[in-house]
Amino acid sequence: MRYEKGGERLRSSGAELVGGVTDPADMFALFDATGYAADSAPLRRDSRARRKCSRSGQVSRSPGKVNFLFVARILHASDLHFGRPAVAAQLVSLRDCITELAPDTVAISGDLTQRCANSEFVRARAYLDDIRKAAPVIVIPGNHDVRWLGAVARNFGFWRKTAHEFKYSRYARHISPELSPTLEVPGAVIAGCNTAHGISRGSLTRRFRDLGVIGHVKRRDLVKAEETFAKASPHAVRIIMIHHNPIKGETSGRHGLANTKQALRAFAALGVELVLCGHDHQEAIHTVEESSPGLVISTAGTISNRIRAGRPSSFNLVEIDESALRVTTYAWQNPEGFAPSRERSFTRGAGAMRGRA
Repeated sequence: MRYEKGGERLRSSGAELVGGVTDPADMFALFDATGYAADSAPLRRDSRARRKCSRSGQVSRSPGKVNFLFVARILHASDLHFGRPAVAAQLVSLRDCITELAPDTVAISGDLTQRCANSEFVRARAYLDDIRKAAPVIVIPGNHDVRWLGAVARNFGFWRKTAHEFKYSRYARHISPELSPTLEVPGAVIAGCNTAHGISRGSLTRRFRDLGVIGHVKRRDLVKAEETFAKASPHAVRIIMIHHNPIKGETSGRHGLANTKQALRAFAALGVELVLCGHDHQEAIHTVEESSPGLVISTAGTISNRIRAGRPSSFNLVEIDESALRVTTYAWQNPEGFAPSRERSFTRGAGAMRGRA
């Protein structure tokens, strides 16, 4: 499909959500009705949380007030965990930040649900529909969105042919049948790669606790990403989105991928500048020297109460211009809402000028 925004066409494949749910305006009533509102404080739409999302000194969207030229602006969130971990106040603040920051797209890197339950997917879908009113959304599944136990049972029974369909059946029904969607907006192209496969050969490690939690990048998704990049504008920044973190978490000390080295080398070979991921529930910004000047990896924290000790919920704002790539982490500061907490900036290399004569 194509998104229309400011007279420009935005192309996507598998990024449009499917299936019908209740009116997104009823999202907040859904929280209260199910007892999943984890914050009992009143939710004020016109609060300081919304005002604090604006960044002083940044580009203005008003004509004649641009300080520097953006190539693309992406709001990257992850691990919403609709269900008991969901925090209504944080979700409202995130929604208001999306409206205030006006990104070109919102990228959500998996774990929409906590227990892969139909009721959780319904609430997640209503929320996605709501934020899509402000910006195009691209989303991929996480390990919590996969019915992997049932799929394993089917692999050992008479239903082996349906094991794959069963694994992603609820995600496909409520969110999208496309597990590795792509989205092109002016200035950027995002290729989603599904890394959440439950218990599968490519995700097995020597650690029992990794069972069903660790993911891996499949070759077929790399081929699809290559085709997507080839068809996109030569000016577009190439971005990969996966769920599992390829860099060890500072607190967890764990990789999210079973084939981290191979995946990062493949991304670099595709000319990728930015990797979006989540899973670790701790915000992080890295650069990896698999290419020159290196892949930038944005690991978004969680928008839920499943936080790492001492670390707040958070999301990342990625801003790319012709010479630099900046990632700003917005951390939860209750009751004020999300506010900028730290920023890192990376110089883009010669490859960033791909297609510019």
